[in-house]
Amino acid sequence: MNNNSMFITDEQMKELTGYQKPSKQCKVLEEAGIFFIKRPDGRPKTTWEHFNKRLSKATGINFAEKPDFGAI
Repeated sequence: MNNNSMFITDEQMKELTGYQKPSKQCKVLEEAGIFFIKRPDGRPKTTWEHFNKRLSKATGINFAEKPDFGAI
C-alpha cells in the first residue's frame, strides 16, 4: 500500500461518516473511538489502518487477515 492510499480521502470520509461538514466528521470519529488529527482546514485526517483497527475491535473481525478460502 502506498502512502497516498493509506489515508482516507476527503470523499471517502464523507461517505464513511455520512457528513460533509468537517466538524460533524470529527464528532463521528471521536464517538467511534477512531484516532485522527485535525488538519488546519478543520478536516479530519486518518488512515485506513486506524479505521480498520477500531472497527475490528468493535466487531471482533480482523480486517488485516485474509480469509482462508481453502477451508471452504
